Amino acid sequence: RKGRFDADSGESFDPHSLPLIVLGTFILWFGWYGFNCGSTLGLQDAGEGAMAAQVAMNTTLAAATCGLTLLILRFAIFRKYDIGGM
Repeated sequence: RKGRFDADSGESFDPHSLPLIVLGTFILWFGWYGFNCGSTLGLQDAGEGAMAAQVAMNTTLAAATCGLTLLILRFAIFRKYDIGGM
C-alpha cells in the first residue's frame, strides 16, 4: 500500500518471526564456518588443523561479541532487552 512504510507514519518495520531469524542466523553462521575454516586450504598436518581450529574459535568469538554488543546497545537506547535484534 502506498504510504504504509513512510517515516512519517510512525510505524516501523521490525522483525516479527523469531524462528526465521534464528534459522537465517544459523544458515549464515554455517556459511561463515565453511568459508573461514575452509580458507586454510587443507588439513594435512597438525599445524594446519590447529590453524583451522583457531579460525573457528575466532569466528565464534566474533559472532558472540557482535550479538552481545548489539544487545547492550539496544538496552542502552530502548531500556529493554531485545533478543530479536541480536
